[in-house]
Amino acid sequence: MEYFIFNGVSSNDMGIIIKEMPPVIKSEKNIETVTISGRNGDLHIDDGTYKTKKYKIKCILTDTTKIENLKKLCDGTGSLELSTELGKEYQATIYNQIDFSKYLTYLKEFTLQFELYPISYSKELKEIICDSNTGFSIGGTVDVSPIITINGTGVITLNNTQVKVAETGIIIDCELMNCTKDNINKNDKVNLDNFPQLLVGDNILVLGEGIESVIINYKEGWL
Repeated sequence: MEYFIFNGVSSNDMGIIIKEMPPVIKSEKNIETVTISGRNGDLHIDDGTYKTKKYKIKCILTDTTKIENLKKLCDGTGSLELSTELGKEYQATIYNQIDFSKYLTYLKEFTLQFELYPISYSKELKEIICDSNTGFSIGGTVDVSPIITINGTGVITLNNTQVKVAETGIIIDCELMNCTKDNINKNDKVNLDNFPQLLVGDNILVLGEGIESVIINYKEGWL
């Protein structure tokens, strides 16, 4: 039986039967179309990003005693897991308003309308610990932004991107583009041109002199 989990609460526990839960389609790219006078056709600018996507789940309510809990569930933003895509989760927002007073009488069906972040991520946070130069592979279909903890001082190179740290124990959040230690900002102790990315497939990490170890935490991503 199909089910979904939103913010840690399963539809099974809410007395919901899934009537329709279609596959999630790939997000549409953000492509700007520019018409240039004197040029045949249009110019298309692809910046490599994707749009959020709409997704609907049709439900049947079987237990009206759980209406109040259902109201709390069907609100706001959080993680959405689908039984058809085990091991993955989407960042999702429920954007439709549901009149639950109808479901206390004759109407038992309702539709949850979600807006999904274009990339789904693995539920499992993966970790790689390195104390020497190494190569490793990651799965998924998109490059991802890791969290990197660097013990020691000096330079590391991850996939040709160099990072120089002047203090040990600094944590680099490549998604948030921020460097901290013990929750204190340490951006002034890190020198880099770009924040490193983990590539789908093969990755190479090189530790320079003075670097004792590197810990890389990440989640695989899919479009």
